[in-house]
Amino acid sequence: MAKKSAIRIALDLETTGLHTEQDAILEVAAIKFQGSDILDTFESFVSPGRSIPYRVQRLTGIKPELLVGAPPFDAISKKLQHFIGDYPIVGHSIPFDVGFLRRWGVARANPLVDTFELATVLLPSLSSYNLGQVAHALGIQVPVDRHRAMVDTVLAMKVFLALYERLQAVDLALLQDLAHLDAPRSWSLLHFFRQEVRLRQESEGIAGGLMRGSLGDRFASQLGMDPRILSFAIARRQEHEPSPSELLPVETTSLTELQKDIEVIPEESQAEGPMDHEALYAAMRTSFEQKTPFLLEVTVGNNDYAPALLSALEWLSETDDAAPRRLVVACANQQSARRLIETTLPGIQAALKSKLSVAYWAEKGGYLCTHRWFGAALRRTSGELTAEQARGLAKLGLWAQQTLTGERSELTLLPQEVTAWERISSGIEQIPSADPRAGSMYQRCMYRRKGYCFVSNAAERVRNAQIVVTTHAGLLDDLSQAHSLLAEIPTRMILDADLLDEECARWSSVELDYPRLYRLLNTIGAELADGRYQGLLALAAPALRENGPGGISRTQTIAKADLDSRLVSWFQTIKQARSSVDALFGALQQLTDEFLHQGGRDRRDGPRHSHRLHERLDQPLRLTSQVSNLPSWSNVIQLWHQTEQRLQQVIDLAQKAEKGLLGGQRQGNARDKGSGEESSLASELAGVASQLRELKHLGQQAFSLSDSENVYWLRQTQNITTASQMQHRTSPAEQMPVLYAQTIQTSQLLRRLLLTEGKATVFAGAALSVEQSFAFTRQRLGLEDGCPAYSVVSKRHKQTLLLVPSDVPEPNAPQYQRRLEEALIQIATSLEGQVVALFTSHAALRSSYAAIKPVLEARGILVLGQGIDGSPRHLWQVYKEQERVVLLGAGGFWEGTDEVPHSPACLFVARLPMPVLNDPPMAARAELISDQLHQLTVPLASLRMRRALNRLAWNDTRRNAIVIFDRRIISKEYGSMILHSLPRSSQRQVIAQELSETLLDWLTVMDAWEDEPLTAQK
Repeated sequence: MAKKSAIRIALDLETTGLHTEQDAILEVAAIKFQGSDILDTFESFVSPGRSIPYRVQRLTGIKPELLVGAPPFDAISKKLQHFIGDYPIVGHSIPFDVGFLRRWGVARANPLVDTFELATVLLPSLSSYNLGQVAHALGIQVPVDRHRAMVDTVLAMKVFLALYERLQAVDLALLQDLAHLDAPRSWSLLHFFRQEVRLRQESEGIAGGLMRGSLGDRFASQLGMDPRILSFAIARRQEHEPSPSELLPVETTSLTELQKDIEVIPEESQAEGPMDHEALYAAMRTSFEQKTPFLLEVTVGNNDYAPALLSALEWLSETDDAAPRRLVVACANQQSARRLIETTLPGIQAALKSKLSVAYWAEKGGYLCTHRWFGAALRRTSGELTAEQARGLAKLGLWAQQTLTGERSELTLLPQEVTAWERISSGIEQIPSADPRAGSMYQRCMYRRKGYCFVSNAAERVRNAQIVVTTHAGLLDDLSQAHSLLAEIPTRMILDADLLDEECARWSSVELDYPRLYRLLNTIGAELADGRYQGLLALAAPALRENGPGGISRTQTIAKADLDSRLVSWFQTIKQARSSVDALFGALQQLTDEFLHQGGRDRRDGPRHSHRLHERLDQPLRLTSQVSNLPSWSNVIQLWHQTEQRLQQVIDLAQKAEKGLLGGQRQGNARDKGSGEESSLASELAGVASQLRELKHLGQQAFSLSDSENVYWLRQTQNITTASQMQHRTSPAEQMPVLYAQTIQTSQLLRRLLLTEGKATVFAGAALSVEQSFAFTRQRLGLEDGCPAYSVVSKRHKQTLLLVPSDVPEPNAPQYQRRLEEALIQIATSLEGQVVALFTSHAALRSSYAAIKPVLEARGILVLGQGIDGSPRHLWQVYKEQERVVLLGAGGFWEGTDEVPHSPACLFVARLPMPVLNDPPMAARAELISDQLHQLTVPLASLRMRRALNRLAWNDTRRNAIVIFDRRIISKEYGSMILHSLPRSSQRQVIAQELSETLLDWLTVMDAWEDEPLTAQK
């Protein structure tokens, strides 16, 4: 007889805000359920004893009139506690809800089952883990009246039951791994997984699956690898090959649709008018066949590169040669690459009726490494896992059994989970061994030889593909390697080429930070407070100590008695290195403090307002010859030399340990010979030593103050907002400054890697021309002056009106901020929301948010600010679901996201997006330019404006308007450069009071307007 399911409580609260100590409960709902049977329910409004924020009223529908007569929470707390009892409580982000209850003494000790945590583990590829998205992914209907307590409680219960059903299909051996993760007891899923293991073992009448006990060791010895690999999908690839019915549906588009409504404009055209797709195809064909570079600006809205890709695929498809043509396509990021593979390319191929093979090549560290997963990944190296790291490893464990590609791009990893990926990712397999006779991990890996290596399998797919899709970083990673896969492919197309310079700068950058350096040292080895030892050396101690039994330790930590004198001395060396790192970063902290109090503060700032204090604390200290004048610099140099010496000692001992492990395997004295565990530990030691060498080299270059090819700077990353916090810093790891390095002239690096002889590279981007000239982009990308360039644009003069107020002050002038806020209120009121406002700084955004929010909310318009009310993804989701909404964004908001549902009726640009020249990399580049304004600042602002409009204003074909609330575009002589860099649209210059009326006229009258082009002063 099947055992009955456990009784659980599904629960959800609606509250006035997110702060347990400051906010109050508005509504509580709970369901007592057993399996799919509902046993009882509890539901009540709660009097909060305070006003309900407008945002909460809009999102929940709970208005003050609904709470008339509602009891205070203390009047229902005992009844709720009796209902809950000591049953496990289920909910989405349930620790948040229970935090409010525990403040009132309710549900103090109940086990928690967080469906958010469970969903992140069991649904590793979701783009978002909010309750609605999770339910949708599980095929559960999402009610339209969400964000009410009982509705969300029912939804959370259904989501839990669906996730629980998925959990039943998880292999027991893997479930045992998850239940034994070295995670804190506070991680809610740890108790849940352990309970499930006990229930599963009881129901199946077994003690476990094929695990690494004595039987598992014998299998490992025979296989030469961990037997659990046989439960992975990669071990049964033939069974998992998708059938045609399982492939993603393709939106078929005719060739006519792909080619219509575009104009093709050569940079230097002798033609009387714009040309069509045939001209674009001819130009691209010439580039491919003559092996020359080609610039192609594609501004047709929504980051759509179909016109460029269509020409490239036509060229690829037309040959009947025995050796098919091949093409590399590089996108800005993994999300764009996946969208290209899953949606864009299949649609174009369907239109062309072609069947070109496509493969993806990830950047360095972009694949799951099975050798590492079955090596040290789940073992303790640098201390107990955090709850977020444990969740990340649990997610990776379940995904590893399902994935056929092992690609990082399949996953959605939250920021705190990334360190879990770093434990098991590829990237160290090609590091040369300290013992040349042993070869690299890649060469000696049994998983690769047996066909279970994701990197090797991906490389084989790339060799056989006609189209290889990668990212900018992936292309640079590959071409910088001695054994490049992509270098042999003669034709390339780089999409988002207007972002390539920035991506190359990021790719070339290196950081030296206290937490990472400390973590690397602890990974090699550390003595704990109880006198025991942990880390790679502790795990390897049985094989490394004199006359040791071989193999690796089966415990997380070991006693001093299990070490010989050499190992004890190694741990002491690492301890000394940590002490030097402590002293060095303490000195760097003192150096940045001196800079902030002496040279870093503008004495004209006046009173020390908290936001100005924060900006000063975040001010970078660039390492130039002038920094040596600071009093503490000599101490920094002295401590660096000591740290450098001790880091080298740690690198040396890591290499000795690596040799010892590999030598022991060759001599055959390992208990687990063939299992690969000693080889895996050796590879981990090689990987850590390689990272330490890189960081040591960074320090040598930075502190020498003599490197002219890179820029180095220190920046305080701690989020301090008050003088009191500055005086009472508590967390050393968060206080320490970070040392950054970045290449100054990326054009030289791009020229070396991309512009090689015999290769054709098409640089396609949404924003490449400045005032109809591509000269600025040629210089950024290292191209010759004669490189041909074309623009592909859509006609926008009937869709978009560009408005500039003529009577407002320039930014930074008195009254500018007040006039801006008045205009925003006026426009948002007239349009009943439907406004997206872009700011060039978060400080400016917060100022305008505070001013317009109460006014607009009193008029029934919801105002949401990036970083205040959520991430860009969340804000766009609310914008999609709600009416009468205004969004305020900055930073990455300019680029838009995949979640932009539709273009706003009005895109409001608060000021021109001029780059900040006190940013060290930008400052270093500016120093090489004589006319910084016209040769750097304004061109960059022009390109950023064009890119933002392409993504946000032309996401669809609905009529809209763009307000540029920065009269410098017409009052300054450089304004014409920006105006003439934007695609053609209707234009008007009006006084601020007429903005709303003009907008309404444009949006409601569909006829074309007579052009009144804006003109800037000369």
